[in-house]
Amino acid sequence: MKRLIKNNKIFLTYLFFAGLSFIIDILLFHGFKLVLSNKILDVGLLTLVSTYIARALSSLFNFFVNKNKVFKEKDGTKRTKETIFKYYLLVIVQATISGVVVGALTKSLGINSTIIKVPVECIIFLVNFLVQRYYIFAKDPIKINISNNTKMVLFGILGALTFLIELDKKTVFKPIGKNTNILSYLVIAIALMALYKKFNKYKSNKPFKVLAFIFASLMVLGYSYDTVSSAYLVFGNVAFIIISIIKLLIFYKVFDISINIVYEFLYNYKVKDIIKKNKLIDLFNKHPFWFSFITIIICYIPYMIAFYPAVFGFDPANQVKEFMGLHTRYMDSVVLLDPSVTITNFNPVLHTLLLGGCFKFGYVIGNVNFGLFIYTLIQVIFVASVLSYTISYMKKRNVSNKLLLIVLAIYAFVPIFPFYSIGTNKDMYFSCFILLYCLKLYDLIKCEQNSKNYISLFIIMLFTTLSRNNGIITIMLSLPFALIWLKNKRKEIVICLIGVLVCSFGYSKVLLPAFKISNTSVREVLSIPFQQTARLAKYHPDAFSDEDKEKIDKILNFDTLGKRYRKDLSDPVKNEFNIYTTNEDLIDYFGVWFKGLTKYPVVYFDATINNVYGYFYPETSKWYLYYKYNTKLEEAGFDYHYISNLGGMRDVLSGYGVGFPSIPIIGLIANIGFVGWVYLFLFTSLIVRKKYKYIPFILPALSFMLVCIAGPANTYFRYSLPYIMTLPMTMCLLYYVFQKNKKDNG
Repeated sequence: MKRLIKNNKIFLTYLFFAGLSFIIDILLFHGFKLVLSNKILDVGLLTLVSTYIARALSSLFNFFVNKNKVFKEKDGTKRTKETIFKYYLLVIVQATISGVVVGALTKSLGINSTIIKVPVECIIFLVNFLVQRYYIFAKDPIKINISNNTKMVLFGILGALTFLIELDKKTVFKPIGKNTNILSYLVIAIALMALYKKFNKYKSNKPFKVLAFIFASLMVLGYSYDTVSSAYLVFGNVAFIIISIIKLLIFYKVFDISINIVYEFLYNYKVKDIIKKNKLIDLFNKHPFWFSFITIIICYIPYMIAFYPAVFGFDPANQVKEFMGLHTRYMDSVVLLDPSVTITNFNPVLHTLLLGGCFKFGYVIGNVNFGLFIYTLIQVIFVASVLSYTISYMKKRNVSNKLLLIVLAIYAFVPIFPFYSIGTNKDMYFSCFILLYCLKLYDLIKCEQNSKNYISLFIIMLFTTLSRNNGIITIMLSLPFALIWLKNKRKEIVICLIGVLVCSFGYSKVLLPAFKISNTSVREVLSIPFQQTARLAKYHPDAFSDEDKEKIDKILNFDTLGKRYRKDLSDPVKNEFNIYTTNEDLIDYFGVWFKGLTKYPVVYFDATINNVYGYFYPETSKWYLYYKYNTKLEEAGFDYHYISNLGGMRDVLSGYGVGFPSIPIIGLIANIGFVGWVYLFLFTSLIVRKKYKYIPFILPALSFMLVCIAGPANTYFRYSLPYIMTLPMTMCLLYYVFQKNKKDNG
């Protein structure tokens, strides 16, 4: 017996400490559940957090006793770090194998998973012992030499297999095949690894590593919310956690490589200008504005004809009704200063006056379609002028013709621009002013002080605030930060900012009330807390006391609040907002809201992410184009209609518009989440290159991304239109900023 024990001392010691680690894990788990039970965590999160902490501590204990007592490894700190990495890699691999094998055998044999798990875990336990003894903790570990090409292939296969495992709430693994297109991840992973060999002499910067981790986290978390509207597929059980970790690591590596490839391309690759001369290039060189303007107009004419007189959404239809003196839902959402004044500032008054004025002109002459076409014509000319000015501006900044013609092709042929140009929503005017605002900021960065620049900056900012109610927020989230990097222009910037704030305040608080035009409701800035309260009311109605319900009822009608909750749109919740809400009512409401936050933080987090994740998750898309005929004006008694015999032409153009995002590569221009990633990449690249003074140039886009996050709808395309529209120009101008050896002539 003694001889048996002596010969198997290491294994028996390993077995003893494994059992001790298991006991510690159980005790820690129950201990932390008791300690945290009276804290802010709900039952599900309490169990998850306790499991994490207990497993982290018990595995750490197991590592050190195996290292020092079982296998008695005695090496330096560097060896210890390598050993820890190998140990936890083994933990992840064995847990994944256990989950996959047990799940597969349970489904194929129809035997209880617990019965299957016992022999599987015994085999894994023995394999763990051998791997730890002869590889992880061995004095002379077995050397495993794997070539870089083999690593790339293994990495790609692991990534592809992980992505092909589909998850839902009922089962850990769903049959492979539904998302077979994800096999492309295998090709992408291997291709990027291979391409990276050409760039591996450049060390990845820490900011890019952080950005890659952010992108990877967004992909993993976004998949879960897009599938089950919560983070359950990330944290729901041990199998989900392991799979999510593997996905995170795969995504991280792919993004880290791809980000560095793109950065090195921008850093080194020099665009060769078009040297071959022809009449078109000569004409473009001589008249870049008019060449661009005519090209854009010609490309937009088919849309203007097919969708004559204009494309209407719900908001513009109500704006026309407002102008014509008819009752709209906007009048019910505010406290009217004068019941006889039907125009409100729910939508920008200037836009309502322009749209309604053109419609009224057509109504007076007996042809509302012609009146609306005048509006469309004005807007198309304005949009074409701004886009052409942008190209002409970049031409003066010595941007190559090749890039300029690519930008012109994007503005002319990508369907989102002509469709929104013939639409009647306020967003196109606002997007144009944001584009001009960015150009003015670039002027401030590149030019000496010039009074004309500041005057034009002030005028553009003023129209930005007048063309959209949250325009002032975009200004406030961007221009003040320019003071940090534009030190020699602080005085002038402060004057412009104060001037815009005074004008904006005077407009909303003095001018509009003077004309008895009611301002928008405070509910428009409360989408996030309202969604959080509504989700809590839907899934945890017992969380509210009778007193809490009374306080909420004063604002949002508690009885139907949970039923009205829609995870990706806050309008159904906000539409029941009590327009006579007082400041005291809001204070009471936020008291209840904060109480819910402390008790149900996960519910609040889920409500917020469900309403915003699409702005940073490229795999989802909602509310893309307006092209369908809207009957609201017809129902109001007006003769607005499309030309009936142009239905085929409309079908072709709308089909191209709807299908455009699915076109490989170029379709990404219309992908909201991807465009958001591009701006984050540009921001990080400026930090890496230490080109801090250019950060104000992209702040309008970044600030409006924040506005979208606080908005009422998830992945609402027209909300993101301003920063999508500025992207081609931003990429062109910053391209020269990123050049390694190129003189800064931009």
